[in-house]
Amino acid sequence: MKRLFGVVLLLLLAFSGCASEIDNPEPIETKSFASCITVTVSREHRDFGSFTAGPAGDADSAVKLVQAALERYPAGFTDQWGPVEILLVGDLTGTESFAGGRYAGFTQRLGDGWRMVLDADRLNAGTIHHEIAHILDGILTEAGALTETEWMAFCPSGFAYGPEQALCPDFFADAYAMTDIREDRARTFEEAMLWGPGVYADSPALWLKLEYLSRAIRTHFDTIGWPEKTDWELALE
Repeated sequence: MKRLFGVVLLLLLAFSGCASEIDNPEPIETKSFASCITVTVSREHRDFGSFTAGPAGDADSAVKLVQAALERYPAGFTDQWGPVEILLVGDLTGTESFAGGRYAGFTQRLGDGWRMVLDADRLNAGTIHHEIAHILDGILTEAGALTETEWMAFCPSGFAYGPEQALCPDFFADAYAMTDIREDRARTFEEAMLWGPGVYADSPALWLKLEYLSRAIRTHFDTIGWPEKTDWELALE
């Protein structure tokens, strides 16, 4: 989940061999970018329980941003995530029972796949990579390739995730990363995708976090045909 950025991706399975039912199924535009990944522009008001959203505005630029982001991942990688439904919406807002306020997006399990909802009116590349990181986190955690014990070794001794903490820049990408272990992983991965080589050169703990994530990805997924270094691994240079 990410606040204050703005793309909502609702994972919809409309690709061959990946059919799935969805709530409020009346999109005006659906595009497929990879096997089992579709991007749909919503023209309706939607209620997701913890979030509500309005119709997306002019989403052409948002669709192009999603396509450009997906193209940065190795061939065949996205196929291993399971069906992914990406829904572009507008005015994504957390309900009072959740936390309130504007959100950039959220990701959740949807059957054997994933749903990513992004606020198209505020979309940027960082938000897309952030939500993709949540998908990878979910897959790797379920498989036991990521563990809390191993991750906490890269955090300050005695640290506990929670809101309103003084920033520890040597260990965390920002204050938001300190609120939850999943947000920590997502922000670590997002920054690597955005800034590349040298981004963690002065932060050994963050470098170790990214190296741990990268190693887990390499261990769990089929990497045949991948480059020697992926875009996120370039940040380890």
